[in-house]
Amino acid sequence: MNIPHLHRSQQGVVLVVGLMVLLMVTLMAVSGFNLTQSNLKVVGNMESREQAMNAANAAIEEAVSATLFVSSPTNMFATNCTGANTRCYDTNGDGGNDVTVTLDVPRCVVVQPIKISELDLSDPQQAACVVQTAEGSEGNDISLCANSVWELRAVAVDNVTQAQAAVTQGISVKVALNDVATACPD
Repeated sequence: MNIPHLHRSQQGVVLVVGLMVLLMVTLMAVSGFNLTQSNLKVVGNMESREQAMNAANAAIEEAVSATLFVSSPTNMFATNCTGANTRCYDTNGDGGNDVTVTLDVPRCVVVQPIKISELDLSDPQQAACVVQTAEGSEGNDISLCANSVWELRAVAVDNVTQAQAAVTQGISVKVALNDVATACPD
């Protein structure tokens, strides 16, 4: 068997080139797998954070709906989870507490007396803010009610992933002017 000189020198090169191509394909497959795993982790973290954010918003809505934050700011919920001003939520339906939300004590930002001219006297709740003016007090346009602005802050922690989300929300509440010292002590 006579093998020409040209073929004899190319026999080892084909093997080396084939191994290099195989190595490059393997590296690309491993890189693609790692990239996919990283993307899945990012999406999972975003989902955990979004669940925590939704739980924090739900806790604030529950506190605002009950308005216990005005009369009992250190214990705003009828049923607490792990302590005062905490709520727990089951986000996956397994019966366990997945997200724990803690609300800070609400902070009164401002109190502004309501003028009688700003009230809708056809509304019984607003009409209760007005009493008949005494003789000589016609210049006084201040009602017996005030608008108070509160700041509520909730911090939610996912109990499994430890993802955290903080939500701050302001709310305006009408209070009796006589109760301003107790309803909004700041």
